[in-house]
Amino acid sequence: MKLRVSLLVAVLLVTLMPVLNSESASATTITARSMLLKLTVRAESGSTTYSRTYFKHWIDADRDCQDTRAEVLIAESKVTPRYTTTRHCTVATGRWYSYYDGATWTKASDVDIDHMVPLKEAWKSGARLWSVTNRTRYANDLGFSATLIAVTDNVNQAKGDRDPAGWLPPRTAARCTYAIQWVQVKYRWRLSIDPAERTKLSSILSGSCGSRGHHSARPRHLNWAAGERASHAFSLTWRGP
Repeated sequence: MKLRVSLLVAVLLVTLMPVLNSESASATTITARSMLLKLTVRAESGSTTYSRTYFKHWIDADRDCQDTRAEVLIAESKVTPRYTTTRHCTVATGRWYSYYDGATWTKASDVDIDHMVPLKEAWKSGARLWSVTNRTRYANDLGFSATLIAVTDNVNQAKGDRDPAGWLPPRTAARCTYAIQWVQVKYRWRLSIDPAERTKLSSILSGSCGSRGHHSARPRHLNWAAGERASHAFSLTWRGP
């Protein structure tokens, strides 16, 4: 897996607007710790009303027969993947590095596609107020590589819908990356964090991990419908309703 371009945060700070703007804007360098401070702290709400069916996935956004799961597997495989049929719709084998636990897998069936911020966590953090369209976009977000990550299946299942206050990758060396990406996704989608979540993230990002910064080139304007997946230096922009 391309470990997210040295885990540094290039963020496009724009006015709060739905989805994307087609005009260019200036990019601003920001650290993960600074980004964390920009997140709204609020108690979670809506746990009893959540249903996974509220987030339609996996979809085939660009109608090339490869759904979101297949797109992520293809993007993150260290080798050219092989497919189950000549149409190349479903991935059979490849080579995936799960940074959560340091394992490498060659069978697609051993790999889950993790929503960095789980669907239920997103629901409780603000997605319950979104339109169906925006929840579908979130669940299939190919525009920012940290949102969906190929990881060992049972490690993803152990994570469940817990935030960093309740679960962190078993590989200690992965926790800085994980905290940065968690904050990036919450920022990208304007999701709130609860007090315990902020405390845990603050502790991880309090040292050199949280002080990393990166200047961005001209921001990329994503074409979600085309199923693009950012695989190089990224710019974050506000998403969501």
